[in-house]
Amino acid sequence: MQNLKMERNRLKICLLAVAMIVVLVPLSWATEKEKSTEEQMAGLQTMCTKSADARAERHLNKPLYDRLGGYDKILELTTEVVRLHSINPDIKWTLKGVDHALLAKHVADFIATGTGGTAKYTGRNLPASHARLNLTDADFLAAGGDIVKAMQTMKYGQEEIDEFVCILVSLKDQVVFK
Repeated sequence: MQNLKMERNRLKICLLAVAMIVVLVPLSWATEKEKSTEEQMAGLQTMCTKSADARAERHLNKPLYDRLGGYDKILELTTEVVRLHSINPDIKWTLKGVDHALLAKHVADFIATGTGGTAKYTGRNLPASHARLNLTDADFLAAGGDIVKAMQTMKYGQEEIDEFVCILVSLKDQVVFK
């Protein structure tokens, strides 16, 4: 009887935690949009620094590639991200004249390679593929917002979203030159 009572209490605590996340994550996203670009970038850097050990441990236990669902699921994610980018008024200009399906495949290969999968990325390096775009931190944040939206729509967990965002943040200086 005591064990059943303890299990119910744990379940209540877990449900409360999930409810708080469901409510607070969208609220924090709205608050982030009110911050300046510099404040948002600093916040992302801080989050990624603080979570580095936990992210590394999760990756050792089960590579992000597997937690993202493998190659087909990653390709589905990149296809959705490209679609969102193409309708995002802040960054849709970056896809002018670009083959969306080919871009989604290249990005899926890149992600699969970098997160523990077996795919081979044969495209250009990040600086070469982004140089003509002259991206700013604001462009980077707009693209990141699309990525988070796609991941939430596809029902990825917050840990996977945060881990993916931190990978992007670690690569920012290879795509943003302003």
